[in-house]
Amino acid sequence: MQLFCRSGGYLADFYSGTYLVQDLHDYTVAPVTKASGNLTASEKLSTGRYVIPTGDTSAWNVGTHRATCTYKMVDGGPDYYQVHEFEILDSGDWATGKQYVGYVTTRRMYQDGFRPTTVARSTLHRTIDEISRLIERWTHRWFEPRYVQIRRPGQGSAKLLLIEAVIAIEDVHAIWDTTSGEDSYKYEQYLYKVYNRHLDGYTQEDDRFNPRIVLTDVDGDVVEVSDFAWPYGNQNIRVDGVFGYTDPEYDEHSGQVLIGHTPAPIGRIAATLTKRWTIDPSLSSLTQQQPGRVIYQKTRDQAIRFGGTDGAVMTNMSGDATIDNILAKYMSPVVLRAV
Repeated sequence: MQLFCRSGGYLADFYSGTYLVQDLHDYTVAPVTKASGNLTASEKLSTGRYVIPTGDTSAWNVGTHRATCTYKMVDGGPDYYQVHEFEILDSGDWATGKQYVGYVTTRRMYQDGFRPTTVARSTLHRTIDEISRLIERWTHRWFEPRYVQIRRPGQGSAKLLLIEAVIAIEDVHAIWDTTSGEDSYKYEQYLYKVYNRHLDGYTQEDDRFNPRIVLTDVDGDVVEVSDFAWPYGNQNIRVDGVFGYTDPEYDEHSGQVLIGHTPAPIGRIAATLTKRWTIDPSLSSLTQQQPGRVIYQKTRDQAIRFGGTDGAVMTNMSGDATIDNILAKYMSPVVLRAV
């Protein structure tokens, strides 16, 4: 679990910070503090990236926990907050190092009435992980901040398309093969502009659907000349940074610091599908899995005919038109290729 700090389009170190980790597994009681303290240089992984310390969690309750980080980017500056909800997992299902993806917490599943507390958290964890990965596969996106290295082909132009929504960039390198392996050239940050304006309230164009970095001159102006370009090649530009489709958060200080959060509809879809799959693990019930396709129901004493199909069609997503129409709005743009 990491704290990501940015300044504009780039990862940046904070001036000072603290953390508070709490146990939320039982929504009927007040949160219980499990760890707290100051964030120090020992937690730093690289520029703008910090491990949030928890200590030994082997005796912690399985279920939802929360880490709240408070930090300043400059001395005397305003406080910023990042809140991370995470799950302590059953070691029988999740060996050390096995990745878990969850767009809804077990606390919310219980608290909002998606499932009763008689359904084990370990069962919910397995299903939430499966559903969350399916959502990523269907939309070709992820919906949380993740630090990754992306390789993209230089096209001989000043614009480099990134596909994944940008939160903040750490470094950009041009890579080429040599007789002994690889060599690289690092672009200084003043040489390119990062398009992540959606995080800071820009609404005229959503950069999540056209993520890119563009070469600039030393004054920060985009230069549209043919010889000022990312070198042409195959997967020859490596971009290190934090990426993910997140919804922006309001920043009263306009500091271009916040990194956004998982869109609420994605969490609701994850919860809804988790509910259906735990009720009907074999996925054999049409009324559970695709309720919109049911147009007629009959019992011994009663019958009802609905107005007709809700428009659901067989898709490569959930098959439920209500859900799929929401997911379609989050899908990565289609990439066209030709040979």
